[in-house]
Amino acid sequence: MDICIVPYQESLRQQVFDFTSNCFNELGKRFEPCGRHSFYTIIPQYFVQFWCMLSGGDIIGTVALKRHEDDTAELKALYLAKEFRSKGLGTRLLNKAVDYARESGYKRIVLDSMSQYTAAISLYNKSGFRQIDRFNDNIHADIFMELILKEEQL
Repeated sequence: MDICIVPYQESLRQQVFDFTSNCFNELGKRFEPCGRHSFYTIIPQYFVQFWCMLSGGDIIGTVALKRHEDDTAELKALYLAKEFRSKGLGTRLLNKAVDYARESGYKRIVLDSMSQYTAAISLYNKSGFRQIDRFNDNIHADIFMELILKEEQL
């Protein structure tokens, strides 16, 4: 299985839209690139970094980082095609984002999710994320987590 993770490029735009729409449909959600998901139309401007996991040239996963505060990145768009789950690929995507955040000097990563996404929550817990208080106004989220990348110097 030839799988690689590449930075987003505009030539992948339609594939990202199709992939994200499929993932949202699976979750019972609607992908709205002309509405509340309009940031997908400006990926290079909205995200610090956005990656696509490819298999045979097709997108099978995505993950992104958005700047939340000067020293904090927010994990976004972590999706993996159903048939590729439980193979360590979600961890690989997550590690790509965590490594990038650490190398870029961020002190922590935050994320929001929904408690019904038990596999995702399990992945975050195994990767060292811990539950925190709400940090945004996302009405759909009920789980908020952080991963400390750099402890403050005493």
